[in-house]
Amino acid sequence: MVLAIDRMNLHLRQSGVVPVPRISKRQRLASIIAATGGIRVLERLPQQNCLVVLNYHRIGSASETVGDPNLYSATPSDLDDQVRWIKRHYHISSLDEAIAFVEGQITFRKTGILFTFDDGYKDNYDYAFPILYKHKVQGTFFICTSYIGSSQLPWWDRIAYMLKMSRNSKIVLHYPEFMTLDLGEGKLEALNRLLGIYKAGHDLNKDQFLEEIARSTGTGDERPGERIFINKTELKEMSGNGMAVGSHTHSHPLLSHLSPELQLEEVSVSKEMLEHDLGIDIQSLAYPVGAPDSFDDRTQEALRRAGYRIAFSFYGGKNIAGKTSPYNVRRHHVGVGDGEPLFRVRTSTAAILGEPLF
Repeated sequence: MVLAIDRMNLHLRQSGVVPVPRISKRQRLASIIAATGGIRVLERLPQQNCLVVLNYHRIGSASETVGDPNLYSATPSDLDDQVRWIKRHYHISSLDEAIAFVEGQITFRKTGILFTFDDGYKDNYDYAFPILYKHKVQGTFFICTSYIGSSQLPWWDRIAYMLKMSRNSKIVLHYPEFMTLDLGEGKLEALNRLLGIYKAGHDLNKDQFLEEIARSTGTGDERPGERIFINKTELKEMSGNGMAVGSHTHSHPLLSHLSPELQLEEVSVSKEMLEHDLGIDIQSLAYPVGAPDSFDDRTQEALRRAGYRIAFSFYGGKNIAGKTSPYNVRRHHVGVGDGEPLFRVRTSTAAILGEPLF
């Protein structure tokens, strides 16, 4: 299996497609555990009274996107297999159950697994929703309200698109510092560096930074034309057929980079729009980016003022009964390149330990 994936990676590189990461030590170890029957042993061990939250973004093929390939969490086939396996071995939590668990109103006899999806891409409606509905499983979809029904590229996809469409093999940026990036040596590496600058820059003029990338790549204001985000009709259908909906703010800023007033506006506007469009009470939010420095005490105060009961981060950790902050419920990454053995090892060890072993 490892050899086959290595050959696939080589083919993708030679085809000019965004490269798939080579097999990691974690994947190799998980494959050994699976081959020796270790996953079956893990499935039978006692489970923690905990909530394990899985975080997905896009569903589909990273090779076909005009945007950030890092956002792909699973193919439709992957997701179908994952839902079926989890349903067989664990308790799948609803959003209401997750809120009740965090607030100390209920406990789980078996580990509760919550499926969450960020951003509101149309592929969530096209692929994730039918799979979850088929299995009678609830997913929670966190929506950026400014992107509903839009073909607008968000900042992370816009950076990826400009690099992909660049007319120049080398780009020179003068803001926020002088740097030269050789796209011929790897667009994914250049993309990750630029995304890191955007996310870390509390004082960064983000519009100026995007304009500088547009200038250096020679792409100007080019945009793809197709719609990439769920529209209101699709969102209503999902909500009306058992899916839960939460806020992912209005415009996906890093909230800690904003003033308290703007943070409150971001979380309030999105909540009000979703409640108006769907006719439901919006009680949950997922922090954009979700790293420890992407939200702060001011953010949590804004959530309290806006009337949220729960908020999700995205940097791992445990959600143990009686020890989980309602405004920092930890989530775990699901990656399209992880493979079935690693997904199962991570999920089953999270059920035993409260968080994945690796």
